[in-house]
Amino acid sequence: MIIKCQEHYDKVVEYAKSIGDNTLQQCIERLQQWEKNSNGKYEIELYRDFAPHSFGFAERTPDGRTGVVGGVLYHGRPDESYAVMLNSFHGWSIHT
Repeated sequence: MIIKCQEHYDKVVEYAKSIGDNTLQQCIERLQQWEKNSNGKYEIELYRDFAPHSFGFAERTPDGRTGVVGGVLYHGRPDESYAVMLNSFHGWSIHT
């Protein structure tokens, strides 16, 4: 995984720990599994999103092509992710 926003990532990880929420770690582990399951075809790039405590991500091939693109969005209170959720949820989730 390539983290293009290390300072933001570190702050969000600390925030997640401070509120006792492990959903961010679960999302990161799922994306790492996607990378592993691609057998080297894709590497995940993680970058800052406009929403507080959120990230965008993209699968990238070694030659720069893009696969799945999405976000690891934080659904806080208030929810500033602007993502549609069918149920009430607090924490991080992957959106594609």
